[in-house]
Amino acid sequence: MLDNFSFEVYWKDDITARVYVRGKNVTVSKYTENPGKQLFAEKKMTRYQLGKIFEMRCWEKGRADINEILENLGLKEYNPYEIVRKTHGVSYNDYIWFRFPGEQLTSKDVLVRD
Repeated sequence: MLDNFSFEVYWKDDITARVYVRGKNVTVSKYTENPGKQLFAEKKMTRYQLGKIFEMRCWEKGRADINEILENLGLKEYNPYEIVRKTHGVSYNDYIWFRFPGEQLTSKDVLVRD
């Protein structure tokens, strides 16, 4: 994983947060306090805590078909950061998704339901 990176978090097409990772420190600029649209309870967290949030946006590591899923994504190992880079952290349970620098995506490009 990169030492320094950033990404944006969206609810549909509304930005809800910008996340800045610098070494072991993570800073979140929140644009909503609505708990249904926000993944982050605090404005500061550790990289470990961010990793757990990424993991919540992934498939279970112990799934019987996890190797097939990873292969379809072009990944060789279970790495939550790499998985959310490919899937944008999309879940069937909500409308939250991640956009990384250089991407010009909208919710229509990534969400799996309306």
